[in-house]
Amino acid sequence: MRRGWIAVLILLIDTAPTLGYVLDTADPTGPRHWDLVHPEVHVGTNPSIPVSTNVVNPATKAVRFFIASDAYSTTNTAAELNAVRASFGQWQSVPGLIVKFEEGGLLASGVDVDPQDNTNVVFWAKHGTLVAGGRADIGGALGVTFFAAAADVSIGADIVLNGDPVKGYHWFTDINTVSTDTRAYFIEAVLTHEIGHFIGLEHAPMGAATMFFRGSSGLGTQAGLSIDEIAAGRALYPQPGVLASLGHIHGQVTADNAAVLGAAVFAENTSGGLIQGTVTKSDGSYDMTALPPGTYSVRAAPLDPTSAPSFLCRGQDILYPDYASAMTTFLPTEAVTLQVPAGSDQPQNIAVTSGGPAFRITSLRNPTTNPSSQTRGSSAMGLLPGQQNQIIGVYGANLPTSGSTLSITGDGLTITPIPSTSVFGGINLISVSVSVTTNATPGMRSLILRHGSDVAYANGFLDILSPTLDFNFDGLDDRFQRKYFPVYTAPQAGPGADPDGDGFSNSYEYYAGTDPTNPSSVPIVALKQVTLDAQGATVFWQSVPGGRYQLQRRPAFGPSTPWASIGSVTTASDFTAQAPDPSAKGSLDFYRVQILP
Repeated sequence: MRRGWIAVLILLIDTAPTLGYVLDTADPTGPRHWDLVHPEVHVGTNPSIPVSTNVVNPATKAVRFFIASDAYSTTNTAAELNAVRASFGQWQSVPGLIVKFEEGGLLASGVDVDPQDNTNVVFWAKHGTLVAGGRADIGGALGVTFFAAAADVSIGADIVLNGDPVKGYHWFTDINTVSTDTRAYFIEAVLTHEIGHFIGLEHAPMGAATMFFRGSSGLGTQAGLSIDEIAAGRALYPQPGVLASLGHIHGQVTADNAAVLGAAVFAENTSGGLIQGTVTKSDGSYDMTALPPGTYSVRAAPLDPTSAPSFLCRGQDILYPDYASAMTTFLPTEAVTLQVPAGSDQPQNIAVTSGGPAFRITSLRNPTTNPSSQTRGSSAMGLLPGQQNQIIGVYGANLPTSGSTLSITGDGLTITPIPSTSVFGGINLISVSVSVTTNATPGMRSLILRHGSDVAYANGFLDILSPTLDFNFDGLDDRFQRKYFPVYTAPQAGPGADPDGDGFSNSYEYYAGTDPTNPSSVPIVALKQVTLDAQGATVFWQSVPGGRYQLQRRPAFGPSTPWASIGSVTTASDFTAQAPDPSAKGSLDFYRVQILP
């Protein structure tokens, strides 16, 4: 909703409140963004509205932010402040972006929303839900971003998180936390969403996207930016040459030769992963920019009606009021295949058939191994590679319980149908058992229900999670960085840094299993066992999954005898690795294992 000079963006509402992804295009001159190329120039051509150097630093070309020093709690304050810093760091870490942030410092408690005061602030509202001098109520929302813009250029923005004790939202910072508290939310998941609004994004139509309007308690699938947000960042803030290496699909969605407002358009890659999603503008046009080169399947589907009592995503959930009148009475389409070379611009118009869909998926059966459990929700579901026999399903009014097929896009899945169930009042449940291979491609997947020629989609509502966390895209497991560094996105936590000065990089110490902040914790690979048989020797050693190791041998102990590499590089799949030495014949030999970057 927009109030005067403030545009209010509400996310994660418990009861629901353009390009690929969805950008804020309210101004006809272009999508709202921070000018980080020429921040020293006044907004547009209007010298009376400069961007304060306290908002965008013209020397570093970074957007500045301040944090209220009292954070959320009195017992976990330092970690909460660091979670704010890490959330900005996640966005700054996206490859191919010029967007940068810098912390201006801590502010005393009691700050309020005012995006025109030349101070971008992040704070928790802990004494009620009225902010901006009582002019805005954030009740019902976990977080709200307020911004001020001149034309299409942002000149200030504030983020407020709901810490009101009456609402009872709880906030946590430990990514390893497993809590039964259904009101506990991971700070970084909410804040990366809000920072998306902060830099110019609206809500996405894909369930597991960080910018989806609804999130779940706990860690949730919104933690960690999806490929959709990565593309959005590259479209708004590209480094020179980046977009030339990527592709573009654009077109118009029409019904009976008339433009369709608010049609959801999706692009999937050849492995069935959902890469981008957007909604059409009033002229029916859509754009999908910053697509990695490849083959894509493109299709359109209606959002849920505004009046729907149960729904996955409505037009007003994307952006109110712009899409509140989205056309929802047309049939979902089948996919069209497109080749998208680097630097190409591929047109693809989509004609849809008018009429209400035969059925819609309106909620989901959350993963369970208990056949009698029918937990119902509307947030995206997550599964890990290797998980077996997970029962998931879809609910909807009058879903066809016979002759229908529920499938899931993408590779690495074994799907077994389960008999359908009529739950209550015409709400039916159709379920499958899903097993995920260990090499399944991580990313968003869609659930597809077919009955004859009729089809319904739950777009991006299943997320195959990565077995390792790399929210800052640097190749190191975040759990390692979070263990040793207060802000895991900070430069000193990077793979090439050597904060303890022992001559070994963080990456080297990660694979060695040593402490990168302790100079006395020197990387040494511990050999566990050497066995000898007719085929030669086999050497076993302590490893880290994903680590690369080279077995070496020499016949004598001393500097005059060089080490010789035996065989090829071994990539560990577990915490113990092994490699053969077929040339060993029972003589006295010395072995060592070298850690490779």
